[in-house]
Amino acid sequence: MPFNYHSKIEGTYYPPGDKSISHRALILASHAIGESKISNLLEGEDVINTLKAMRSFGVKINKISDKYIIFGIPPGGLFQPKKTIYFGNSGTSIRLISGLIASNNITVTLTGDKSLSKRPMKRVTEHLSMIGAIIKLRKNTYPPIKIKGSGNAIPLTFNIIIPSAQIKSAIMLSALNTNGTVKIKEFKSTRDHTENMLQSMGYNIKVKENFKYRYIEMKNDKELKTINYKIPGDPSSAAFFITAACLKPGSKLIVKNILLNKTRIGFINTLKSMGGNIKLIKKKKTHNELIADLKVEQLNFLKSTTLKSSDVPLQIDEIPILSVAASFANGLTIFKGLRELTVKESNRLLLINENLKKIGVKSIIKKYDLYIYGNNYLKEGGATIRHDDDHRILMSFYIANMICKKNNLIKDKSCVKTSYPTFFKDISQLTN
Repeated sequence: MPFNYHSKIEGTYYPPGDKSISHRALILASHAIGESKISNLLEGEDVINTLKAMRSFGVKINKISDKYIIFGIPPGGLFQPKKTIYFGNSGTSIRLISGLIASNNITVTLTGDKSLSKRPMKRVTEHLSMIGAIIKLRKNTYPPIKIKGSGNAIPLTFNIIIPSAQIKSAIMLSALNTNGTVKIKEFKSTRDHTENMLQSMGYNIKVKENFKYRYIEMKNDKELKTINYKIPGDPSSAAFFITAACLKPGSKLIVKNILLNKTRIGFINTLKSMGGNIKLIKKKKTHNELIADLKVEQLNFLKSTTLKSSDVPLQIDEIPILSVAASFANGLTIFKGLRELTVKESNRLLLINENLKKIGVKSIIKKYDLYIYGNNYLKEGGATIRHDDDHRILMSFYIANMICKKNNLIKDKSCVKTSYPTFFKDISQLTN
């Protein structure tokens, strides 16, 4: 059955393993001496590229049944890779592993695909150069990244102005092989999975937070302990299904084992503010991360909302699917301060605006603010969606078929493999 405006979402849904935690579990377990076991690892291309990179540094990683067994090597013990490391489309992989390399006495070139090669890296590498790494970028901004790491990294205090978990985590990974105390001040909170995992693995890390900034202090005088980790479900992947269940009458969805980290569920709060009926069934804590089951039931149509620029960093990946929700919500929705969307896998701000117009929605960009004039009527649809090989744009406008009279044409769906290889299978199993 085609996925279209007759469709509703119903059933029990197990989201794939969280992408952010999957990356970090592979990297940090690779520095824990002994055997770590990781299950429910997201097997998308992005995470597999992180896995291949860690193997190229000499880490032994085997898959046995549904678990990845990792035999770690100590910080500072990375082997010199034999060739250039390729990261495909993964900005997280290339940025985090840049941090890891920066404090190791090795020289590495990091590359990616056409899309990744257009993404800014200087925001990360300028911090890593300060500790003694020698780094060259194409046009002083883009990959390939050529890094000559320092075996004697300088412990510094970093002020992170651009709110980015990737910048923060790259610095933290460089700190694993930096003698002395590394301090980080973050002026806007971002996802904190690296901190949570380091604490869970017994590392010497202190985290304090007040209304002005978040303060992290790391000292490499304690070894990382091995970890057994069942990766929780990815909220950014689940966002497509949760949003879909909020759109169509008759939709009822149970979401199992989803990560409920406060830095990752901004989109749930936004959907609730729009009238979405999302309830917490039960919750537990594992490795300092909150995990829960959710119940989503469509009882009424959504209404418009305004999202302040200060709220955007905690739901930046979900803006594309929230834009689809806004188009089917009564009234004017405004998403403010979306500049960061222009330097993602694509210029997501332009693509959201262009595709909304194509399916019959009035949408306007003013500077970096997005204005969406929504209503509860089915859209015309029948458009050819432009996604520029961006997985989140593609998945968002596939969900938009639910609110369109005619199905939209989406050519070449292969880019979903980067983050959510089973997306179409999961949709078909939950569609009635």
